[in-house]
Amino acid sequence: MREIVLAIQAKNGMSAGVLIWLAVVTVAALTAFAFLCVASYDWLALTYGNVHAGLIMAGIFVAVAIIAAIVSALIRRRNRERAILARAARAETPSWLLDPKFLATAMQVGRDMGWERIVPIALVGFLAAQWARQKRNKGEQNF
Repeated sequence: MREIVLAIQAKNGMSAGVLIWLAVVTVAALTAFAFLCVASYDWLALTYGNVHAGLIMAGIFVAVAIIAAIVSALIRRRNRERAILARAARAETPSWLLDPKFLATAMQVGRDMGWERIVPIALVGFLAAQWARQKRNKGEQNF
């Protein structure tokens, strides 16, 4: 599951923080649009007066939307970089085949069952694992 989340973040940088800031951008843009509409209507209706207040409020919400968009872009880029680094670190971790507990268990099974029976089964399992790893790596390159 973590690998899927990292793959999605590496591809598009999405996270909860990005979605929250995109929601802030949306709310601020809609509010700015509403104030601009009201201000435009007042300006057309009255030519002078409360229009300046409406335009100032619209400007404030446009500034909030710009700040939210910049913060969202920065968070997205940071998330992508973190996900790429995490995936690269995971790829460099040693194989589970070299784990001492696994090797000790394999040695004990080999002694108990006999190496003549275990070697063909282990080779088939190793080939299946390599085939699955190759398919997974091809799937990751398609992102």
